[in-house]
Formats: sequence, structure tokens, C-alpha cells
Amino acid sequence: MIIDTLIRVSLSFVLGSIIGFEREYKEKPAGLKTHVLICVGSAILTNLSIQFSFGGDPGRIAAQIVSGIGFIGAGTILQSRQVVQGLTTAATLWVTASVGMLAGAGYLLAAIIFTIMIELFMLLSSFITNKKYNKRYFALSMEIKKVKALEKIDEIFRVFKIEIRNKSLTRKDRVILDINYKATPLRHHLVMKRLLKLKGVGKFYKI
Repeated sequence: MIIDTLIRVSLSFVLGSIIGFEREYKEKPAGLKTHVLICVGSAILTNLSIQFSFGGDPGRIAAQIVSGIGFIGAGTILQSRQVVQGLTTAATLWVTASVGMLAGAGYLLAAIIFTIMIELFMLLSSFITNKKYNKRYFALSMEIKKVKALEKIDEIFRVFKIEIRNKSLTRKDRVILDINYKATPLRHHLVMKRLLKLKGVGKFYKI
């Protein structure tokens, strides 16, 4: 029984590492350590739930894992002004827990197969996402009517995590701000929506 438990938990450690490495490589809120601990913890609790059932409900302890992972996943989700981040990481934690439960219950082959499927899907989806939301260069030229608008413009770009490549301010008969940056079309669209509503910004000019 001890050897069987060690095999199950050890496998959960390996599978959790495989899933977590992808999240760690992409510098997500929950990385390698979090996924490994969740996978191993789920395997241990599931195994204990089965061994301590004594003819009762073998899922008594394991059932609490599902709700418990929900609290951890919620901590990885961030929402800031129309941008929600961390949903994929939260879902990955939830799936990692299910893989650990499979390993803890003794379904070792199924746990391995599902881990491979998850990793293949993550790689494929990343490839498709990079193609669809590939970053492009954008240039904006706008009239500044109030100095305070400059700080708010910088804040908007910080919120959407867009790095400004070049910024220049010219003063003649009016104050004109020129900005060059690289972003996805979606983030560019969101930035434009915010800028168009911003007080202290006048006309936009084509570059």
C-alpha cells in the first residue's frame, strides 16, 4: 500500500511539473511550484479519501478539493479597467488538480494521457493566439488641451501594459503629442476607446 501510494504521488509530482513548466515559462501568476503543489496535494488527499473510507463514501475528502481549488484560482484572476487576466491560469490550476486526483485514485495511465492532451492543447492554442493577436506598430497624434491629460495618457498605457517606443511633444499654435507603440489590435482598440473619452484631449491627426 505504501509503495502504491508513493508511485501515485510521485507521478502527480511529474505531471504537475509538466503542466506548471509551461505556465512558469510564460511568467504567469501561478507557475511551476504552485502547479506541482496542487497536483501532489490533490493526489495525496484523493488517496487518503479512498483509503480512509472504510466502506463509506470514498470521495468524501476528495470532493473538497474542487471547491478549494476555486479559491486559489480566484486569486490568480485580475481585472483592471476592461481587461481580465489570469483566467487561463486559474483554469489550468483546476485541471491540474483533476490530474492529481486521477493519479491519487490510481488511474495512472489516464492521468498521463490527459496531461499530454493538456500540453498539446496549450501549445496549439498559444500558436493560434500568437498568429491571431500578433503585435503591430501603431502611431497616434493628438491635440493636448490640458497638461493633466498627459499623466492620464501614460496611466492608460500602463494599465494595458503597452510599452511606448517613442513619444514627442511639440508646441506651436497648439500642443501636439505623438506616440509610437507596439500592441495587439485588441489592446489598441481598448486604448483608443479610453483616449477618445479622455478630457483634455482634442483632435486626433493622421500620421
